[in-house]
Amino acid sequence: MGRKIILASLLSGTLLLLSSPNSLSFDDALTGGGLSTPQENIKFSANQIEYDSVKGLMVATGDVTLYQDDNILKADKVVFDRNSQEVKASGNITLRDKNGNIMFMEEMTLTEGLRDGFIRNVRVLFSDDGHLVAQEGTRKDGRTTFKKAAYSPCKTCNKDGMRKPLWQIRADVITHDEKDKVTRYKNVILEVAGIPIFYTPYFSHPDPSVHSASGFLTPEFSTSSELGINVTIPYYFSLAPDKDITLEPLITSKEGVVMAGTYRQHTGNGQFFIKGSATNAIDRDVNQIDTGGREVRGHIFSGGKFDLDSLKLISGKWQWDYDLRWVSDDTYLRRYYQDRSDVLASHAKIENFTGRSYFTAGVYAFQGLDEEDDSATTGHALPALNLNIISTPGKWGNQFTIDASAVAIARTDGLNSQRMSFEGAWKLPLKTSLGDFYTFTASLRGDVFHVSSAEKQDQPIHGGENGTISRILPKFAIDWKLPFIKNGASTQQIIEPLVSLIVAPNNKNSDSIVNEDSRNFEFDENNLFSHDRYNGYDKWESGTRVTYGLRYTLYAGQTTVIGTIGQSFRFQSAETFPVGSGFEGKSSDIVGRLDVTFGDYIDYIHRFRLDKNSLSLRRNEMILSGGTKKVRISFRLLDLNRDSTDLTNTALENSKELGTGFQYLVNDRWTLHGSWIHDLLNNDTISYDAGIKFKNECLEFGLGFERRLTSDRDITPSSTIHLRLVLKHLG
Repeated sequence: MGRKIILASLLSGTLLLLSSPNSLSFDDALTGGGLSTPQENIKFSANQIEYDSVKGLMVATGDVTLYQDDNILKADKVVFDRNSQEVKASGNITLRDKNGNIMFMEEMTLTEGLRDGFIRNVRVLFSDDGHLVAQEGTRKDGRTTFKKAAYSPCKTCNKDGMRKPLWQIRADVITHDEKDKVTRYKNVILEVAGIPIFYTPYFSHPDPSVHSASGFLTPEFSTSSELGINVTIPYYFSLAPDKDITLEPLITSKEGVVMAGTYRQHTGNGQFFIKGSATNAIDRDVNQIDTGGREVRGHIFSGGKFDLDSLKLISGKWQWDYDLRWVSDDTYLRRYYQDRSDVLASHAKIENFTGRSYFTAGVYAFQGLDEEDDSATTGHALPALNLNIISTPGKWGNQFTIDASAVAIARTDGLNSQRMSFEGAWKLPLKTSLGDFYTFTASLRGDVFHVSSAEKQDQPIHGGENGTISRILPKFAIDWKLPFIKNGASTQQIIEPLVSLIVAPNNKNSDSIVNEDSRNFEFDENNLFSHDRYNGYDKWESGTRVTYGLRYTLYAGQTTVIGTIGQSFRFQSAETFPVGSGFEGKSSDIVGRLDVTFGDYIDYIHRFRLDKNSLSLRRNEMILSGGTKKVRISFRLLDLNRDSTDLTNTALENSKELGTGFQYLVNDRWTLHGSWIHDLLNNDTISYDAGIKFKNECLEFGLGFERRLTSDRDITPSSTIHLRLVLKHLG
């Protein structure tokens, strides 16, 4: 908070420097008189020095300069009265402090042993190009006061008619009290482009030496067809150096008030936050008609991370963290906070890092927000454990790894399951005299599963029978590649044939084993050369198979091209991947990826999957971004063609979507931007938006419009206008 308030108190600190005995003293050796010197680290120079012993006056004239540390004071004339302990400076007075701030004055007087003072027609140029002007300033008993002052962090131009800053604050009186570290203002006017837009008779804030203090933060404004006009007015409470609260009420014209806030605390060994909101919302039926009733809606988010080094547990670094996510209903976050999450995941876990090894144990819970989600059949991991141990590489680079995993999946009204897995592996990389590379991997894994309440399985396609079942999974793999490199005058080309042979037993996936963690599988270039393409433990890719492909790389000045294409073949078709995944039968579809980069002008990514028989595109994803620093345009096409596949009892569906975006830098301050997303299958626009942004050294402004055309229960198609205005150091 303190760092984001007016910097006028920097001027108070500068006057404090002027009025400090450490800043304005004269060395006896330089003056030649009996002038006391509180500090002897002052360097002093002048063209001429005169000392009147009768009147007790010392007069320095002609380019008078005082140095202390990195502070420099310059004036045409400085007079010191020994009897009254008064110092007067006049003529082209400037003071540069160690931070680069510069003060300009016409007249300066310091009294009371240099503790109090007076300055006239003062102007301060801050190191960040901000500036402050005042007719006069005084300091007395630790309180500094400026009259008829104006402050702006904006740069100004010396040309006629262009001297006014973009915005500034004017005040009749600015007072800084060094005891309570508060800067106070009277009769404050905020001007934007020379036009007064806001007045307040009183305003105060902590000075910049205060780390944080209570006060209002920058409000946010918007309007939407769902909520009407809405504004968020945050207020920050500084409870202590290690804790604070921010109240963030959302006031809407159609839905009333949403009370929200965030609590944060640092505990010494970590930190955590608690964030939540609640509202007594209007109750509506399925047709969005007001029933006349009310319903309480809200959410709670909390998270934290803490180290456990003080407990001196087993070797290595220990830490624990948690993340809590809960919402009262499926659409609340989307309606009030534009949060489009479809799942909220919560967890609490402990972790250990020891050398190359890692251990974690925790509990995980999930809340589905889609209409078809049923909380009673949603599984939660209570608990889940993972251990990974990696040995130090041996003489030939060989390594041993040990992986252990266990999880218990519980449901309030559904199938429950437990699994334990243990795997040991050995890996050896080799390079031959031909320049080709081999990696030999041998592994052995054992799994034990237990299932109860299998009759409550809500998705029979994922199997599961009551009882205990185990399996042993041996595997041996050889990975090979042979890079061919051709260097030109300014280019390099690399062609790499790639082959992976995996030997494993068949028929290791039984319908008696419930599939909890390996449901989402799609064959693509990312898992083309994986030894086990399933992303969990419940399914295991069995059977002997060979994967082959080619990678091409080109480096030519600003141009980089990387292309990969490949296919996998199984010697037996006993393994059954999900339909529509791209690997049905013995041969997989052909997958690939092309990345093209040309300096800062073009970025192109193309991911594809070709039907193994017809070579027609079954997955086609293209992302193109191009332009100059001034104009940038992007296109994204996603086409998942599964028309020839029976998708019954699967989570897969056809999809064809086009997205575009643009950004135009009008100049170094103004930016235009926009985007558009269209559903090509249904020929419907999903959403579009456009906006304008302005940003310079002292002001941020944004105005945007967004139109969303999708519906989900009480979320109807809506239009939203966002307004953002941030004045530097204000909130």
